[in-house]
Amino acid sequence: MTPERILVTGSSNIDLILRILRFHHPGETILSENLVAAFGGKGANQAVASKRLGGKVIFLTRLGHDPYGESYRQYLIRNGFDQKWILRDRKHPTGMALIEVAPRGENRIIVSPGANRSLSGPDLKRLGPLWKEVKVFVTQMEIPPSTVEEGLKIARERGVLTLLNPSPPIRLPCRTLSMVDFIVPNESEAQTLTGIRMKGDRSIREMARNLINKGAKNVVITLGSRGLFFKNRNEEIRMEAFKVRTVDTTAAGDAFMGALACGLCEGRSIEETLRFANGAGALATTELGAQPSLPRRKELKEFLLKSRATHPPLIILNKKLENGDSDKTMAVKEA
Repeated sequence: MTPERILVTGSSNIDLILRILRFHHPGETILSENLVAAFGGKGANQAVASKRLGGKVIFLTRLGHDPYGESYRQYLIRNGFDQKWILRDRKHPTGMALIEVAPRGENRIIVSPGANRSLSGPDLKRLGPLWKEVKVFVTQMEIPPSTVEEGLKIARERGVLTLLNPSPPIRLPCRTLSMVDFIVPNESEAQTLTGIRMKGDRSIREMARNLINKGAKNVVITLGSRGLFFKNRNEEIRMEAFKVRTVDTTAAGDAFMGALACGLCEGRSIEETLRFANGAGALATTELGAQPSLPRRKELKEFLLKSRATHPPLIILNKKLENGDSDKTMAVKEA
């Protein structure tokens, strides 16, 4: 049987969201709108995003043995995830995230990992025969780096495509990056990973080249309202962002990751996959909250169809030809 599942391992957090008029200064007290609680965490967001877009998803996570954890567990089960892989921790509480959202949709996030810190390599090994059904493995950095590395190692040994969202960012060794097929940082995370300061498009290419040289096979740097930049050893692609009315940027990157995983699992071309993911990320900014904002496949399909005539074309900056030479002219192509 051909592997077709997406395995996501990562964090599950309760998001406590405060809508504010502006980000405040140290020592200052400001008022917010009423507190909104929502299910979040990068791992859970990306798993739910993939599932809503039609992916067959296994989600491995760890929650606390507390009311928040039980509520989250029931929610995940209702959404079709196997409860066998929704693990519980009696020593640590369910992870929490405090999120401030300003009027233009920008956010500031503080995460208390809680039970996410105890998700481990042995937990991944317990999946056993299920690994044979996995085509794409997705993970992030809200769980221990050793767990991330173990997951990447198991996936590589089994020929599974690996996706890493390096958030929150830390410097990663070459041995970790060499096990990553697609690394997907935003521009701030790319700066941390490479030590290169953002100074325009040239520095974006330098960051991507740096990550390729350290071992990553493909690099996708998400640029928020400016779109994305993709690079591997044969191709460079620049894509502008879709124009939408932004309410809250929380989980836009997770929607992007979920759609990227789906596109790759379905065998789409890289151009099609990037457009699919870019659209999902844009749609996620049009609603408040993390998982409430994640689009469904029908919604995304309709959005992409409506946007095809008005959205700027995908620009292929450089692509090696079959004889190994590079196409020196800039090509423009619809995704």
